[in-house]
Amino acid sequence: MVAIEFKVSESGRARPEKNPKLGFFVYLLGSAAIIGGFLFGYDTSVVSAAMLYVPEAPGLKPMGTVWKEVIVSITPGMAAVGAWFSGAGSDRYGRKPIIIGSTIIFIAGAIICAVAWTKIVMLIGRIFLGVGIGFASMVVPVYLGEASPTHVRGTLVSAFAMMISFGQVVANVMGGIFSYWDPYTIGWRLMFAFAGIPALIQFVCFIFLPETPRWLYENGQTERAKQVLEKIYSGDAEWIEYELAEIETYAEERKKQMEEEKKSGPVIWRILKTPHVLKACFIGSMLQAFQQLAGINTILYYTADIIRSAGIENYHTIIWISVILSICNLIGPFIPMTLIEKLGRRKLFLFSCAGVVISLVLIGVSFLLVGNDSAPNFEMSSYSLAGSYDPLHPEAESCRILSNCDSCVTSEHCGFCEDSETKTGFCLPVNHNDPTLFSSTGLCTSGVDKSNSSFPNATSFTWQKHHCTTSYTILPIVMMGVYLLTFSSGFTSLPWVLNSEFYPMWARSTCVSISTLSNWVFNLLVSLTYLSLTHAITKYGAFWLYAIFTIIAFIFIYFLVPETTGYSIDEVEMLFMNKRQRNIAMQIRQAKLEANDKDKDKNSSATLSTETITM
Repeated sequence: MVAIEFKVSESGRARPEKNPKLGFFVYLLGSAAIIGGFLFGYDTSVVSAAMLYVPEAPGLKPMGTVWKEVIVSITPGMAAVGAWFSGAGSDRYGRKPIIIGSTIIFIAGAIICAVAWTKIVMLIGRIFLGVGIGFASMVVPVYLGEASPTHVRGTLVSAFAMMISFGQVVANVMGGIFSYWDPYTIGWRLMFAFAGIPALIQFVCFIFLPETPRWLYENGQTERAKQVLEKIYSGDAEWIEYELAEIETYAEERKKQMEEEKKSGPVIWRILKTPHVLKACFIGSMLQAFQQLAGINTILYYTADIIRSAGIENYHTIIWISVILSICNLIGPFIPMTLIEKLGRRKLFLFSCAGVVISLVLIGVSFLLVGNDSAPNFEMSSYSLAGSYDPLHPEAESCRILSNCDSCVTSEHCGFCEDSETKTGFCLPVNHNDPTLFSSTGLCTSGVDKSNSSFPNATSFTWQKHHCTTSYTILPIVMMGVYLLTFSSGFTSLPWVLNSEFYPMWARSTCVSISTLSNWVFNLLVSLTYLSLTHAITKYGAFWLYAIFTIIAFIFIYFLVPETTGYSIDEVEMLFMNKRQRNIAMQIRQAKLEANDKDKDKNSSATLSTETITM
């Protein structure tokens, strides 16, 4: 870690002492932009409630584990693609057109998912939503970083993260409301369709909002850039001149860099040859990867599934509990919004990281207790007494050898037929046409007359495919709430905040695209493997694995992530330089300041001479 005191800006000008006033335009611009965060949150979380009903919907069932994982994870997978291509697109066409494009894609994706009549059509809709999310996740933070006043930049990017959390809350609330409206045929469709409304609002707003002043100046539209700066800084001449000087200086350097690029090749190649930028890009990408490896989107995408596996049976109850958990995720981002500029990024990040490790360990412990407390499986002799049981069924033996209800319902092919009186039961193969209702053999088979069965208490047996009766149901749910509070207090927003600040202008879009791609690739990896991971190493094993990754993240942040609070976007670049590079950069900055002072002295002398002659 290094501490650097910046006394001059990139242009050599001293920063104005007083912060500019925030006008209506800044509030409008910020509010419209962060709708992208809302859509991001809504479209990634609505699947949690919807997937309680979609696998049993006409035309979409039967739906096994692989199909469930693909429908959930295809969206972050395509978001990675959208994020990657949006970088070059936003450089060439501007930030504004890409954001408008994302809103159109959001609307199309919402409509396709809402009318889906097969699994393939649903998949296509989820692909559209993924591309839209990828565009928004990359371009909106860049737009906010370039079009917002310097002193509230971190707050607005944090607000983008907060709106992601708010979108997740609304997704669960709307899921709860629509779950009462014929959920297997209409309700889940309305859950997806609702996302089209805020997308349409953002589309209308951005038709009237301007492009960022940096992009405008870079592309030869100087007057328009000045006009936008006047709106951003509410006519504060000192701040407008300061920001314009920063942009002008950087634009000149950018022109030189573009000439060099013609000789040295694409931006990505230049990044690879610029050690301090490559280092910043690596750190930024790893922060995004660690955000996903901490398991956040396992919790968000599979919230309903995890709550159900903790022992909750009623789907309406599951969704409303999901609302409470998503509110925990919403509350957390208020911490960085209020403290990020006072305490700094690093302290908040490390605090959040430590809290996530502890809560993940406790979630694992909770599910270990749930598993150990669930009903035991009968011995083989009891199976033979159940007259309707077929031991030659292809999946009978693989289910019978499982030790208890928890391990049984975790398997895709098995469910638990439990005696509600004795809290014991049979682990049986599911009926793949109606896995949530019946087994394919044994006492819980469709059409079996339990009243005529010779097996003791046959009428008290009930079928459980997704949950087990346990005394510890509340414990995993409480620990999930603690996890979401600690995660959202820093881990949610800080990777985005830091990535919006880490890079010089010439590399910013490309590096943000790379880091955002990292986020979505690991998002895909985690969401695509959670169900399979629970089958392989159990639920508690999966959460302990996420805890190990987060411990590594804590060490990484402690040793490699610099503090960026109080530095301009251009000044942050120096934090990644070695000592020699920093000294050279500081000398150049000081020289600019001295040259500036001399110019001011000359102008003052000339003015004084003119006044003397006049007198």
